[in-house]
Amino acid sequence: MNFEGQSGQRQQHRQGGQDGSGEQARTPTQQREVERKYDIPEGAGEPDLSKLGGGLSAGEPSTEKLVAEYVDSPDLVILGARCVLRRRTGGDDEGWHLKRPRSGDERIELHAPVGSPRRVPPELRAEFAEILGDRPVLPLVELTTMRTTTQVRGEVSAADADEAAEPQLVALICEDAVHAKVVRLGHQRELQWREYEVELVGDAPPRVFDEIESVLFAAGLTASAHKSKMVRSLDGVEATQPATARGPVGDAVVAALAQRFGEFQASEAHARTDEPDAVHQTRVAVRRLRSVLTVYADVFTKGATDELRDELRWVGRVLGEPRDAEVLTELLAAEFEALAADETQLRVPEVQELVLGWLGERHDAAFSEFLAAVDSARWDALHVKIVDFLADPPFASHAELRAAGAMRRAARDAMSRVAALTDRARKKPQKSDRWHDVRKAAKSVRYAFEVLEGLPDLKAGGERKAWKRVAKAFGSVQDGALLDDELAGLIARVQTEASDGVERPGETVEVLESVRQRIRDRHDAELVRARDLLDDLV
Repeated sequence: MNFEGQSGQRQQHRQGGQDGSGEQARTPTQQREVERKYDIPEGAGEPDLSKLGGGLSAGEPSTEKLVAEYVDSPDLVILGARCVLRRRTGGDDEGWHLKRPRSGDERIELHAPVGSPRRVPPELRAEFAEILGDRPVLPLVELTTMRTTTQVRGEVSAADADEAAEPQLVALICEDAVHAKVVRLGHQRELQWREYEVELVGDAPPRVFDEIESVLFAAGLTASAHKSKMVRSLDGVEATQPATARGPVGDAVVAALAQRFGEFQASEAHARTDEPDAVHQTRVAVRRLRSVLTVYADVFTKGATDELRDELRWVGRVLGEPRDAEVLTELLAAEFEALAADETQLRVPEVQELVLGWLGERHDAAFSEFLAAVDSARWDALHVKIVDFLADPPFASHAELRAAGAMRRAARDAMSRVAALTDRARKKPQKSDRWHDVRKAAKSVRYAFEVLEGLPDLKAGGERKAWKRVAKAFGSVQDGALLDDELAGLIARVQTEASDGVERPGETVEVLESVRQRIRDRHDAELVRARDLLDDLV
């Protein structure tokens, strides 16, 4: 179809453009839109566009299919700010569009590349950072529109008439046949309607609206009662209310998952630019998602959470490599500084510089792998899987149980798992991996009580804090084991390089052995403290 005037013409008359590549844009493009919408009441006729006055003339119509997914937070904060955020395919202006109101009929659109489904561009999410916080941005409405567009040409000024210039494109008249599907949990419904839109092009004066409206109103059309198609689709749909202790456990668990997904969305963009603590926060959000899916698995049909948990485990590993390098750098820097204060005879600063340089290289390599994963189809698919799961949860019959009781039972089951893993670890206490399993299970209990606390459950807050102390104590034990392994590897590296003729500070091995011994001296005491805290709970 060779027709320059529809979406392509919209692109040409607006301010700016956009990169059509697959890369996510860092700065959204801005475009100006001046349009009015019109309803078609029952009994209205077809507008006769051949009767346009004021020197305007209508061209031949052309039709295209547009598919858009509108998104917002569960409590509709974007819509509450009188804005609309959507991803649209079809036509020449495919992409993510954020529409902001201005005065009168004018709106400002921010555009980002179309990217992948269900993955909100961080540059557009950032526009609402203050009001969104960690809220998830999820699909609300899917719109399929068959749009028939007619170009309107004419003279926009007296100067044009004097110069006998060729009539310019001044407006687009769009007749839309709309099929809307509300996909929000608890509010699924479908609607169909027809409407008209008129959009001014370039610097066309408002009188163009008057000339076109005289024809539309003559056919029986009326000014639209709705500002947008999404608003019309959501007529009567209220903002999602928080889950309650007396409500279904399925609603409470899905709300908790959505909240954790919001944390993941919010921190993911910051992790990509390696902002302080962002990789860690993204990893925590992933752990919380996995823990909720694991602890409350009975809410869903058997096996329904397996694939999603596997993908989250993969993301955790991807995030774990750069995060481990960060942690090792922080911990070893502190150990070197403490050793330097106690031991003035060793060349600690030179060894510290060498080791932290190695860890920096390790972090950079791991972070590059993380960036490759973030830009991969698999990472895109994760967003789709999570959003689809939240939009249509595969509930089991357990999902109808009262939230407070069902979630308490699930938390107790998680505690029983900690007790079983603790018994296993005590049989061979020297095996650090067994205590690491205890730590991970304790974190799951902590996150289980975190969800209960949000109902709210007045007792859950204290229990969450107690399990957080346990998890933190075992975290110190795990950090010690991680450092011991890392130092063993560094010592072996120095010795291998020495045999190959690579010169290092003469006391490198001695310094590393001293740091390793300091860590080992603390390890047993930290393990005793962690076990004592655990004994108080299980």
